[in-house]
Amino acid sequence: MSVLFAVSPKHEAMPEWYFARDPLTVERVATAEIGSIKADRVVWLVPGTETLIAKIESSARTMADLRVASLYELEDEVSQQVNTLHIAIGEKRVDQPQYRDVAVISRPLMTGILAHLDDYPAEFISRVEFVPETSLFKANGMPFIYDGDGRLLLCDGENYADAVDPVIAADLLPALIHQSEISEAEVFSGAEPVLPGIQLPANFKSLAAEPMRFVEFVASPLIAGEGLNLRQAEFAPKRNMKIGVSGWTSSLILAAAACLIWLGVSFVSVMQLNAETDRLYDRMIAAYASAFPEESPVTDPRRAVAAKLGDLPGAQSGVSFIDLASVFYAGVREVEAVELDGFSYDKSSGRLTATLRFSSYQDRDQLKQFFDTQGIPITLGGARQEGGMLVGEAIIGEAIS
Repeated sequence: MSVLFAVSPKHEAMPEWYFARDPLTVERVATAEIGSIKADRVVWLVPGTETLIAKIESSARTMADLRVASLYELEDEVSQQVNTLHIAIGEKRVDQPQYRDVAVISRPLMTGILAHLDDYPAEFISRVEFVPETSLFKANGMPFIYDGDGRLLLCDGENYADAVDPVIAADLLPALIHQSEISEAEVFSGAEPVLPGIQLPANFKSLAAEPMRFVEFVASPLIAGEGLNLRQAEFAPKRNMKIGVSGWTSSLILAAAACLIWLGVSFVSVMQLNAETDRLYDRMIAAYASAFPEESPVTDPRRAVAAKLGDLPGAQSGVSFIDLASVFYAGVREVEAVELDGFSYDKSSGRLTATLRFSSYQDRDQLKQFFDTQGIPITLGGARQEGGMLVGEAIIGEAIS
């Protein structure tokens, strides 16, 4: 398999492009020639220092739920607010199907990288994968270090590689070696290595490997199809679907005719339903006028009757269970990321207590705003995290204002 890939030299904005058919033959490609290159795969490598590669549980029901749950699960490992991060989800692990590999990157950074593609043809843009450099190297049992060409990578043989900024490598690399509990590793070196100036642990043994450029080092896993693509969810490439009309004309005509018939039947049904609703409303108005001839006409006979019943001796104050439950379910439907675990109703107090799940505090506030606009007070208790979601109790009800 051939691959056309871009590498950012020492974290500069515009990358250098390379083409490889095999790991030993990597050629530099001028930007003007990119459109003429025929490659099986097109990859833009993202510096490993800009991304986090991790493992998460894959028990969520949908991919959207999994993205939200994963970000909260990794909240302690990142230094930014989860709502500013983008997460890419890998396939289930073959050896551990309950887990998935994920890659996390800053949304503004991802947006900025995508902006660099604006000058390229649309068809080319749709093919480009954005792959963290560290996600190319899966655990294979043999620890290694790559040092050169502005990169410093460490792989312990059991997890994905870690990227170390050469500026802080003197302090960070020895700590990572100690934490990984590796005693030896193959060391691949490129131009301008930084390892000679770093004091490594005394019990660590460096096994010198063949020197090679970074582009040659990454060519092999790229050709093998390795790497986790960051272009998912809102950053996924937009593809234009091309459908030939010839040969489909009769099918399209039949489909259009069926749609028109369905729309006509639906329109007639709606008109009949509206007419029945109007007749029922007129009967309610007439019945109320007959029962209370001394009063002026009302526009909402149901509410007027409910008010009169509430004034009777021994009548309950507050909102009825039907009204309360109706508004409550409307609120849950209104805020998409809110789930109901269960609820109970206290007839004596006229309050409904519910256990809810929220994806974020923003959804929690949005639910409260909805109830406030409906005139039904809601009290939200403290929230706790369970499986990447916020779980808390809500007390709804008292009196409609």
